[in-house]
Amino acid sequence: MKKLWLRRLLYTFIIVSVVLVAVFIWADNELNKVLGKSTKVISISSIVKPNKITLIKNVNILSEDCTNFLRNQDVLIKDGVIIQIGKKNLSDSNAVSIDGTDKFLIPGLHDSHVHLKESKNDLYLYLANGVTSVREMAGRPILLEWRKSIRDNGIGPRMFIASPPIYSESGLASYYYKWTRQCINYSTEIEAEKEIKRLKEQGYDAVKMYGFVSPKMFKTTINIAQQNDMPVIGHIPSVNLEAFYKSGQKEIAHIEEITIKSMDDFGKSIAKNPKEYINYLKIHSELIAKKLKENNISVTSTISLVESFPKQRFALKSRLREIELKYANPKIIQGTPLYKLGWLEGRNGYEYDGKDTPEARRISAAFWKTYVEAIHIMTRALVNHKVTIMAGTDANVAVSVPGFSLHDELESLSKSGMTNSQALYSATVAPSEWMKKKTGKIKIGYHSDLVLLSKNPLDDIKNTKTIEYVFFDKYVIDKIQIKTILKAIEDANNENRNMNIDQYL
Repeated sequence: MKKLWLRRLLYTFIIVSVVLVAVFIWADNELNKVLGKSTKVISISSIVKPNKITLIKNVNILSEDCTNFLRNQDVLIKDGVIIQIGKKNLSDSNAVSIDGTDKFLIPGLHDSHVHLKESKNDLYLYLANGVTSVREMAGRPILLEWRKSIRDNGIGPRMFIASPPIYSESGLASYYYKWTRQCINYSTEIEAEKEIKRLKEQGYDAVKMYGFVSPKMFKTTINIAQQNDMPVIGHIPSVNLEAFYKSGQKEIAHIEEITIKSMDDFGKSIAKNPKEYINYLKIHSELIAKKLKENNISVTSTISLVESFPKQRFALKSRLREIELKYANPKIIQGTPLYKLGWLEGRNGYEYDGKDTPEARRISAAFWKTYVEAIHIMTRALVNHKVTIMAGTDANVAVSVPGFSLHDELESLSKSGMTNSQALYSATVAPSEWMKKKTGKIKIGYHSDLVLLSKNPLDDIKNTKTIEYVFFDKYVIDKIQIKTILKAIEDANNENRNMNIDQYL
């Protein structure tokens, strides 16, 4: 009997072990699948060819402060650098000439908050939309490889890459988050020193702070990152705003991070006290903005995404029909049964999942309406106090299509208290100066990251979509080539799609 019992116990152990291994393999596969790597990468080198010298003739160029256009200028580009500007009838017999008459030349746009994951065609979606620089906010080793490739051959946007997000869990939770979130986790100073030094050696540009880091590990991270000459950027961790202002963190990744802290300080139900909270925020937003300016802390916007929350929650199908869904990586938008981080109905984490009663829905709707209003109030306060705002979209988060989403963000910034000039500044000069790069201005000696538009964006910010040409490094693409790139990406997506999206198109 004892041998039989032991044999049964062994069989049970083997079966349970096999099941656990199978579940782990399935879960790991799901976590990797939603990164988008399996979608075929298009061959852009067959579409785009380099020009050693390019001359843009008789074009209106955006001033360095983004307030006006200088009329009828010539711009000469050589080896990816602007070498001459002026009304001099510039000429070069070896140059490819482009007529800029009655057109508007702006610097290449920057999206200061993106998530490429492992969706490489997104690089070309950015270029097709005039976005010549991106700031990746949750880096991984493969993105460092992509950046090296872009630096070697020039085909892709410039990339600033922050580290994987920092967590400070201990025990089993640390292993779980490392696996599921691909984060960096440490809970001691020795571990922090080791990890941040490794990040520096790997080539990451900044340390990405996440929201659940303990006050002790937050302070430790700031100190060690400063010793390694790496800025700390991202979320506001588990500290109050007063502690945060003096912390040394250089940037906040979302305007909503600030409003969430103000909601915590308000201390009452937002849904039940919306008017009282809004009045509270109108006063405190000015104080918050003043403190951020005094401590030289920049803020990235992601307003358009927040504005989408009510629709994603209560009218998701309608919202999906408003975006360029066919260009988003199919594996990212389809998500996984493991957790609701997809974009589509039934897989979208923002979709309403509370009690299905009129009163419950009313309370939820009141909260999200107030949430969006709070973002607009906070944005106006930041503008009023001249806090550096960088346009960012959280691209690849639900309904934020890489490249296209930045034009939506510029519209949201324009509606939220910025002039069109200030909105353009937030997507050109501000991020370039923050990163200390020779981009973001049409200036001799700067990189030739440029976008030629058919209409004036200072008249209407929507005119940033009227793209005729995009210039990056030694390359130029026109609107016909842009259509070719977009069609190739659409076809690659369709080949890798196993959920029909026709109802959203």
